[in-house]
Amino acid sequence: MSREQEVFEEIISRYKKAHLSTSLVEKAFLVAKDLHANQTRNDGTPYIVHPVEVARILADFDFDEDVICAALLHDTVEDCGYKLAQIEQDFNKNVANLVDIVSAIDETTYNFDKENLFEDPEFKKSSMDDQTFKKLISLGKKNPSGFCIKFADRLHNLKTIDTFDFSKQIEKVRETEKWILPIAKKLGAEFFFRAIQNECFRILNKKQGELYFSSYEFYHKTNKRNVERMSQNLQSSFSTNFVKQILIHDVLEYKVFDDLREIYKNLNIEQVTQGQLIRVTNYNIYLIYDNSNYKNVLKDVLLGINKKLSGLVKVLDAKIGRFTQKPYYVLEDDLKNKYNLYIMTKNEYRICQIGTLDGQVEIDEDDEEELGSDWIKVRTRSGERKYIPKDSTALDFAFKLHEDLGFGFDYAVINKSKTKFPPYTKLNDGDQVEIMVVRDDDGVVDKSQIKWLAYVNTEPAKRRLIKHFEKMLKINNIIVEYN
Repeated sequence: MSREQEVFEEIISRYKKAHLSTSLVEKAFLVAKDLHANQTRNDGTPYIVHPVEVARILADFDFDEDVICAALLHDTVEDCGYKLAQIEQDFNKNVANLVDIVSAIDETTYNFDKENLFEDPEFKKSSMDDQTFKKLISLGKKNPSGFCIKFADRLHNLKTIDTFDFSKQIEKVRETEKWILPIAKKLGAEFFFRAIQNECFRILNKKQGELYFSSYEFYHKTNKRNVERMSQNLQSSFSTNFVKQILIHDVLEYKVFDDLREIYKNLNIEQVTQGQLIRVTNYNIYLIYDNSNYKNVLKDVLLGINKKLSGLVKVLDAKIGRFTQKPYYVLEDDLKNKYNLYIMTKNEYRICQIGTLDGQVEIDEDDEEELGSDWIKVRTRSGERKYIPKDSTALDFAFKLHEDLGFGFDYAVINKSKTKFPPYTKLNDGDQVEIMVVRDDDGVVDKSQIKWLAYVNTEPAKRRLIKHFEKMLKINNIIVEYN
């Protein structure tokens, strides 16, 4: 049995176990296989392997048959000349719409720069790529499952990119950082955001990170038995009336390195040793419970840890989860391995992995203007990581955090320096920034000035200042000059 047939049978088996119809999915596979019959990927494998792998990633999260069909067909319009109208006729309108969302802009639909009829080929390609992603955002807002097809597509492409020239690999990584990662982060698609970011990390650090990646792999390989023991201990310690499933995932390489760098300041990836890996959390545990009372579940779990697993596991810390707003716990076993323990329902687990895809996705005007920017990572005083567009100033960052902080800006503390940085200071990737504001008994004091419009480089910050001045000072004629 071929690889693509084997993976497809896994998908079909999963759907049959869930008592779901498979006829449409089977039809999509046969159509895609026929259309891609004479095509191979860069490594020589049959092209059909790629859409099948994309479908498998999505099937793991129980997407419906329309999404799986669209995943199987996602390259047929671009690469095989399959028409959207034909897809709608052969399948349904929703499948056609999903394929349209992830299909690239072509020569016939490209909105070229009419002032430059003889466009530079590189400029033209870049412009077409940008229009493709803007199309993805525009259409995906109405049908957000389309975003996940694109995420799964990009994830598999990055995993299989080694056969391309390194310059091509870097080009794809930069495009991913510019468009894909910000969209995934906005949607809260934690699995895709983490997995795609990890592949970017591996590609960018391929040479200097060889020792680190091998150490990471060796650590998890040798620790496999201990993790299995942990799973068995947890399984036997909790009441089955509450906990229905226990999942243990490895924390991805890039996240482990990021945490290590927090401990060992100025640590380079090639300097990480096997022994250092145990200093940070390397595993996530998900306790999936039914929809019963959460307090009873929590009580049961903590009782199991404190009594039944006493001596084998201890709680090091408790934090609030980003998606569930429930506590999660940092555990340590008797061998010093660290785990994040999350307690959530099956639906909460799905949301924290693939994002808020039910109903209308809230990507507003500010988001659309920022998506597609080149991004940098900046940390707050507490260490929380924020992604902001490149060339953002300290004042941009203040407005990103909270509107009141922007209007009350006094100075910024950057990387714990004693220097008081002004609002127009450009921020760099990796900076730690604290915004200092002027306050009185009524709250934040408004210190904003017209000249601040020249201090911000992001459209959302500019728009907030303009609206503020229009309202407070009623000087539209002056505002226009900066708009």
